[in-house]
Amino acid sequence: MKDTRKVIHELLGEELTPGEMLRGLRIDAGLSQDELQEITKVQRNNISAIENNRIEMTVHYARLFAAAFKIHPGELLFPNGKFEKTEELKQIEKKAEQIKRRHLLAR
Repeated sequence: MKDTRKVIHELLGEELTPGEMLRGLRIDAGLSQDELQEITKVQRNNISAIENNRIEMTVHYARLFAAAFKIHPGELLFPNGKFEKTEELKQIEKKAEQIKRRHLLAR
């Protein structure tokens, strides 16, 4: 897997999207989108949309594709090996902390 990731990084750059990782794995395995559909039962148009970052790589899809490539789903969900928080997630964390503090003060 690390060799595949290295090749994909060299071709596409440092930061990969889940879709780019899927495309790289599929091409590395010599599979067409139709063949990946046959294996996973995910519609080819959805495979294309994921590979082109038009729809999100969900946990459900990651599990199916991971089984096909015999990898951990995290390799597809977090292809760069790290989790970066979006501004939305940072705001959720901030709000959660505010509510926790409110509960502590109320005791």
